[in-house]
Amino acid sequence: MTEYETCAQLAEAHFPLYKRIFSSLPPKNRQAAWAVLALFHEAEQLADVREFEGFEQAAQDFMNGTGADGFLWKALADVRQQFALEEEPLREFIAGQRSDREKETCQEFNDLLMYAGQTGGALGLLLLPVCARRNQEKLRHAAVSLGAAIQLSRVLTRVCADERMKKRLPRQVMAQFGYTEEELENRTINKAFVNVWEYIAFEAEAYFEEASEELELFPLYSRPAVTGLLAHYRSELESMRKRLSQA
Repeated sequence: MTEYETCAQLAEAHFPLYKRIFSSLPPKNRQAAWAVLALFHEAEQLADVREFEGFEQAAQDFMNGTGADGFLWKALADVRQQFALEEEPLREFIAGQRSDREKETCQEFNDLLMYAGQTGGALGLLLLPVCARRNQEKLRHAAVSLGAAIQLSRVLTRVCADERMKKRLPRQVMAQFGYTEEELENRTINKAFVNVWEYIAFEAEAYFEEASEELELFPLYSRPAVTGLLAHYRSELESMRKRLSQA
């Protein structure tokens, strides 16, 4: 089994939506997208800072060109060679993942926005050369906006069931609308929760709008994938909003 096939298996198991959507890309681009998805999965599954340190060191070795071991880094080395994978977004992604583990809870709204930008936005930039060889400078803002919007959407649609998403709900915003820690722990859906949810959703939707303005600059081979991601997460937000209105 090749390194890319292992990445594809991870994508199939943990991100079936992405696996399906990125299947519309040309073969080499598709494989590169799977490698970036595997990077996200391998980082996300590490629960705390101690577990994350080994991954962080491997990423540093990869960036230093000192030969990080493992299927993921071998696949990403090939992506770097074929698509000029940038180092800075990878550094941002690693920094965001570490920061997320160092905080017991997300305090300020800006902390959540920084998390979304450092993780989702950075992944957007890592995927940008895979999805567009031309117009990259013009598309950088769209890539960051879409990635950040997706991360905010993941928090909003999973906060009631996922403990890690609960900690990412900004306590500043909770206090602003009178939603308590006890209510969050008990998964209480009330007007205060809806107000918190809508406050964050407004920002996510603004990011989606920014990304949608640049869709026509993506080439024909990747536009369906990018459009599909945007449409799916916008739809998820709307579905969640309807469920909250009926609670």
